[in-house]
Amino acid sequence: MSLPITLTSNGNSISGWKEIRVTRGIERIPSDFEISMTDTLAGVDQIVISPGDECVLKIGEFTVITGYIDRVAESVAAHEHRLSIAGRGKCEDIVDCSAVFGTFQLQNVAPSDIATTLCAPYGIEVVAKAESEIVFSEVVLNVGETVFAVIDRYCKQSQVICYENEYGQLLITDVSSDAPSSGFEQGVNIKSASYVRDLSQQYSNYLVYPIGQALFTDAGQLPMAEFVYTNPLVTRNRFKAFIQQSSDVGANISNAHAVWECNRRIARGNVISLTTDSWVDSSGNLYKPNTQVSVSYPKLKVQPNQKWLISEVTYHLGLDGTSCDLVLMPPQGFSPEPINYLLLPADVQAALNVTQGN
Repeated sequence: MSLPITLTSNGNSISGWKEIRVTRGIERIPSDFEISMTDTLAGVDQIVISPGDECVLKIGEFTVITGYIDRVAESVAAHEHRLSIAGRGKCEDIVDCSAVFGTFQLQNVAPSDIATTLCAPYGIEVVAKAESEIVFSEVVLNVGETVFAVIDRYCKQSQVICYENEYGQLLITDVSSDAPSSGFEQGVNIKSASYVRDLSQQYSNYLVYPIGQALFTDAGQLPMAEFVYTNPLVTRNRFKAFIQQSSDVGANISNAHAVWECNRRIARGNVISLTTDSWVDSSGNLYKPNTQVSVSYPKLKVQPNQKWLISEVTYHLGLDGTSCDLVLMPPQGFSPEPINYLLLPADVQAALNVTQGN
């Protein structure tokens, strides 16, 4: 299903775009778009848009990106005038630009406080919706580090996600339980799909160590403290070590971060990519990031009755018509608590059993 695409900039609303790509995601910031038209009769030569202009992109009645024009490209031939425009959401400035704040130190702040302070010079609003956040006793900024790099680091340690919403605001939140009114089913509304199960970036043990003078004690002293979190999906030794955060609650934060890191890697190691021919669900609402859908695809050995989180969505329009590409991951992979590990397809589980001598 195709809806009209409207770009509003400098008080002018422009429609009639023939090709579009619009992408949003919970691990993609900022949102971005590319749109173009080729039509001398539509008055393309009368459209005046410049890089740096503010803009709002809508699909039908739904706002999808609020941001800026980055690039304008025009070409003219004997019977053709082509206009192409690319832009990104407002959060492009915190991704591109450095974090600057007085003494380069913040004290007793949660991720939403850090974000509010560092985003203010760039005019980016922060919307905090997470149920809880960890308060960090001290945050030190590295000179030249981007605003988003700082925010993202402390959001991960606080076990929350941050991404750009459709209004150009930075959203700090938890995994949502919201769901479209319809899911995806083999032979019904899936044009193509793939399911990748990957252990290459997962580890058997996630280790957290404190740092201090205990590292240099004499032989025979008590061993250095160690927090270990085990991933039963990896059967051979593969270790990933972290240094404990230096603060009065450093161990709690670091140990929780190890669990979070393990869960996120499990999510990235179980990814469904699918294409459907509609941008909207059965109720006419756009598919959007941070919502959960069901997927039924027996040929890909996708477990039935399992929810998948929309991590990224891309709306396409072109010569081949309308399509929507979605990247799906297990929502448990973004949980702050140890998760109940995903059931493996029967053939994979059988192979693991052989490996383990069961």
